[in-house]
Amino acid sequence: MLKNSIADITWDDALNALDDIANPPRRVLSWASANWDDASTRLIGRLGEFAAGRREAVSGAEAFYVAHLCGEKRETRAYPILCRLVGEDRRIADWLDDAVTETLPGILINVFDGDTAPLRRAIESATGDDFARASALAALGYLVRAKGAMSDADMRGYLRRIRRDAAPRRESVFWMTWAATVANLGYDDMRAEVAELRSEGFIPEGDFDRRAFASRVALAGSDASGLKGFADDFVAPLNDAASALLLLAGAEAARDARRLSALVELKVGRRH
Repeated sequence: MLKNSIADITWDDALNALDDIANPPRRVLSWASANWDDASTRLIGRLGEFAAGRREAVSGAEAFYVAHLCGEKRETRAYPILCRLVGEDRRIADWLDDAVTETLPGILINVFDGDTAPLRRAIESATGDDFARASALAALGYLVRAKGAMSDADMRGYLRRIRRDAAPRRESVFWMTWAATVANLGYDDMRAEVAELRSEGFIPEGDFDRRAFASRVALAGSDASGLKGFADDFVAPLNDAASALLLLAGAEAARDARRLSALVELKVGRRH
């Protein structure tokens, strides 16, 4: 049970609270954020243990919260750990849940340490979850435009290489994100390659047609930052972990309520 004030929270309180995915521990997150200089080394160490496979010692719930804290605090020491999880953990969605698409891009943007190699390895990994790899690709695109993480020439070359070589060689959210990233970066010269992806069945029929691609490219070029396309896809830095987690919890609760309502209606219908 948590103490009455943030000042009274201990490490045992924090770790117990971070182990409960069902009840976002806002006060503990605030405590960890306020005491980051003292808390960060231990929390990052535990995230590293989780990435190394010590799931009996560190729960998915704890990893979930620590990843979000690292994103909020722009903790670059977490960057290689999170890239490893994206590239190697096929079951990352089991513990990140909706955050694998909702907040993971913003976390990766914030923890980026200036070296794109770990992120590129995660994106290219055939072992990784497609949704997580797609989030990593979206984050890389944002970093290219916002931080100059790669030159446009190098990014075009990279996108073309993974278009040729990366898994999966079938329809996937990964390829939808590839096309969106091309458009969000304003690479109109790659429109034929997006069309090829669609014709080969890697992008669902009707998605990202020529008109949609041109519209997104125009959006990308509509302001000086070049980030409007990414903003339209909700790809942006994570600034407030606690609020983001509460929004995710609220969305999950709303889905549960809809599922329960549908189940009740189904049972009532069967009775009649």
